[in-house]
Amino acid sequence: MTVSRDDRTTRTGNGWLRRALALIGILTCLFIGVVLANVYVGNLLAFVLGFLYLMAVGVGVSKLGAPGSDPGFKAFGASLALAFLVLLMATGAGADAWHNMVLSSGRDVHAVVVTEHVEKSSRGSTTRTYTLVSRGEGTVPGGPLKPDSERFKPGDTVTVRMDPAGRVAPKLPGEADSPASLWLAIGLNAGFALILLWFARPDPRSPNSQSSPSLEHIK
Repeated sequence: MTVSRDDRTTRTGNGWLRRALALIGILTCLFIGVVLANVYVGNLLAFVLGFLYLMAVGVGVSKLGAPGSDPGFKAFGASLALAFLVLLMATGAGADAWHNMVLSSGRDVHAVVVTEHVEKSSRGSTTRTYTLVSRGEGTVPGGPLKPDSERFKPGDTVTVRMDPAGRVAPKLPGEADSPASLWLAIGLNAGFALILLWFARPDPRSPNSQSSPSLEHIK
């Protein structure tokens, strides 16, 4: 039986592509787990799943053949740093998108601002949250309102989208309906998947990847 080197290269490439797609699938599932753990369980479980995400990146990319073959492991370390950055940004965006999905089945209510809480971080940024009370329903469930840009004062009447079950904090209707965080999470993960495919692709200069018109005999 004879098999051309072109056929062998094609099979090798197909095997690499299947492994790469499997790695991307595993990372996607772990990312969803990080988001859900962050929203419903707590930071500890989210941290554990995030650590598994980074481990999957390291082991998976090494198994694909690059950049773990770099003697200095510079590209390998860069891939882990990029994975951490993507995970951090995408988790925040994904959690916000998940909140919006929950609020899509909520309802709009007119509420009154009772108190304003101002919190300043060590970096100088200021975060304002507002405790709301809805007429006839008491305190709006889910926690205080944290608008992206608008500022209110006690006594103001504001329309918010709330989750009656209190699973997530209320939002202004325009913010709850915005798809920006969903597209950001999808874009970050899709971009990282493309980067993995690019850097972990078979090296065309490798002897195993070069095609040749010669035939090899397999006994």
